[in-house]
Amino acid sequence: MVYHYGIAGGMNTPMAESVTQPGADHIERPEARTQESKATGEKALSSDDLIIPDTVVIWTPIFMVTFALTFVLGCSVEALLAEGWISRFYLGQWIMLSHIIVAGILWLALAVFARSEWVRSGSIFGCIWAIFMSIDILIISISGNPASPLIPHINAAICIALFGAYVCLSIDEIPFHRWDAWFFGLAPIGGILMVALTFFLTPGNARTLELVEGYVAMTALILSTLVWWLRPSCWKTQPGPTFFFGIAPLILLLLALPNMGFNPSNFFLALVVLGPSSSSTITEANFFFSEVVLLCLILGAMRVLRGQFTRSQQGQG
Repeated sequence: MVYHYGIAGGMNTPMAESVTQPGADHIERPEARTQESKATGEKALSSDDLIIPDTVVIWTPIFMVTFALTFVLGCSVEALLAEGWISRFYLGQWIMLSHIIVAGILWLALAVFARSEWVRSGSIFGCIWAIFMSIDILIISISGNPASPLIPHINAAICIALFGAYVCLSIDEIPFHRWDAWFFGLAPIGGILMVALTFFLTPGNARTLELVEGYVAMTALILSTLVWWLRPSCWKTQPGPTFFFGIAPLILLLLALPNMGFNPSNFFLALVVLGPSSSSTITEANFFFSEVVLLCLILGAMRVLRGQFTRSQQGQG
C-alpha cells in the first residue's frame, strides 16, 4: 500500500492511492491462474502429474515362505538324492529329468504370462534350453555313453540358449546405464577373442570341431555369469535373479575347471545321468552340485514369474 501525505487543516493525513497486494480474503480464480500460466509460458500441473506410481511389491509373506522353503528343503533333498545315487538306488537320469521338467514348466508359464517382450523372449530361450537338456539325457540314456559324439553339439546349444535367456531377462525392467552399454558392446568381442585365442593356443593335432564347440560352451557360461554379476544395475534392481541365475553357470565352470572326473564337453550332465562310476567324494559332489545348478535355475525362474504376476495384477487394478 502506497501512502501520500498532504496538509489539510494543518494536520498530516495519509491518503491511500492504490493497493498492490491481495488481502487475506482475496481468492485467486483457477481460470485466471491458467491464463497467467499460458501468458508467461509456464506449464500448468494437472492432477495426473501429482500421482506417485505404486511400488511393485514382490516379496509378499506367502511368496517369501514358499521361496525359502523351496531353497532350504530343496538343498536338503538334493543331498539325500545324491546319497541315494551314490548308493546305486536309482539312475541319475530320473533325478535330472525331474528337475528339467520343473524348470521347463516354469519357463513355459513365464512365456504365457509374460508382461514384457524381453521376458517372453528370454522364456522362449529357456524352453529351448529345457528341450536340449532333455535330448541330452535321452542320448546318454539310450547310448549308455556320456562321451557320445553328439554330446558336444548339444552341449554348445544348451549353453548358448541359456546365455540368450540370460541376456533377455537381464534387460527387462533394469535401468540401462553407460556401463551396461559398454558391457553389451564389449561382451561379443571378448567372447570371440576368447574362443579364437583358446583355439590357436591348442596344439594343431588336437584342434577338432568338438573342441571348438566346448570352447564356445565355456565362453557362453562365462558370459552368462558376467551378464548378471558384472552389472551393478542388476544387483540394485533384481538381486534375487541376479544371484541365482549368475551362480548356476559359475558352479558348472568351477566343476569343470580342475577336470576331476568331470567332462567339460558336457557341463550340465556329464557322468551324472547314468549310475556312478565310483563311490568317491568327487563323484558325489559332481552329482550334488549338478542338482544345485538346476535348483538355482528353478528358483530364478520362480522369482521372475512372481514379478510378472505382480505386474499383471497391478495392470488389471
